[in-house]
Amino acid sequence: MSNQVLLWVMVIVPWLSLFLMKKKDIRRYIPAGLFSSFLLVILQEVGVANSWWYFRETIYPLGVFTPFTESIDLILPMWVLKYTYGRFRYYILVQILGNVGFFFFLLPWYASRGIMSWPAYAGLIAFSFSVVINLLVYRFHMWQEGVFDCSEKTKASVALRPAAAKPLPKGPKDKDDE
Repeated sequence: MSNQVLLWVMVIVPWLSLFLMKKKDIRRYIPAGLFSSFLLVILQEVGVANSWWYFRETIYPLGVFTPFTESIDLILPMWVLKYTYGRFRYYILVQILGNVGFFFFLLPWYASRGIMSWPAYAGLIAFSFSVVINLLVYRFHMWQEGVFDCSEKTKASVALRPAAAKPLPKGPKDKDDE
């Protein structure tokens, strides 16, 4: 399999997996996925700027960004949060195991294929930063859930509405209305 096919598969498969997720769940977890992708783009740029790693091959129209940014960094945190949110120990365990596999096995394999340069010390650096990023993403999602919970509570409470927004009482018509 050529490197381009491998990179395109890496972009397309995560996006296709969203067809298996309910729309309600996509709306619930997309902010955390975007936040995770944003933080991991910063990590990628810091790594390239400090010569920790370098991407030799990318997908043609997407330019400098790697397929990780457009797919895995965005969609995988949504799936992990869907199945582990509310159980922090499981979330951290899944993220640590996933990061070990990604940074110590998958990315060195990509380096052996010539997709990127990945020195031995890069895995430890990226793993350390990604654990912090995972903690931030979980905290961000907790904050997001709090925002949505508050808005739903006030929306449902009729007693807290201002007088102008309350429905008019249903009674006999006034003479002025005729």
